[in-house]
Amino acid sequence: MDCIFCKIAKGEIDHNRVYEDEHTVAFLDVNPAVHQGGHTLVIPKKHYELITDVPEEELGALLSTVKRVSKALMKFGHGVNVVQNNGKVAGQVVPHIHFHVIPRFEGDEVKFCYWDVHKLDKEKMDEVHEKIKSLLNE
Repeated sequence: MDCIFCKIAKGEIDHNRVYEDEHTVAFLDVNPAVHQGGHTLVIPKKHYELITDVPEEELGALLSTVKRVSKALMKFGHGVNVVQNNGKVAGQVVPHIHFHVIPRFEGDEVKFCYWDVHKLDKEKMDEVHEKIKSLLNE
């Protein structure tokens, strides 16, 4: 497999690792969202593409590391954003699940995609509600 994040997890590519445990690795993003740095990526050591692919136990370990890194970066900056994309259409560039933990600073000018809100009529809202409930029960 030619996955850059798998190579980083194995130590085959030089990177700034800030944390590691049995299941996860956290390292600085080489293209941080903020000029102050600290933008950290958290990945599982095993290769999974999407959040839906990760077994529950490993997902728990992954989220525990995200929380640990977030806590540190809250002290480094003034706040954090945690971002996780699934699939190309959602902005996932590297097909290995990863969480961006981005420290935020007053006036950092980081902009995330903000969306226009849409009003759905009751009929459409009910239709969507029932569809999602049925999908959750599959």
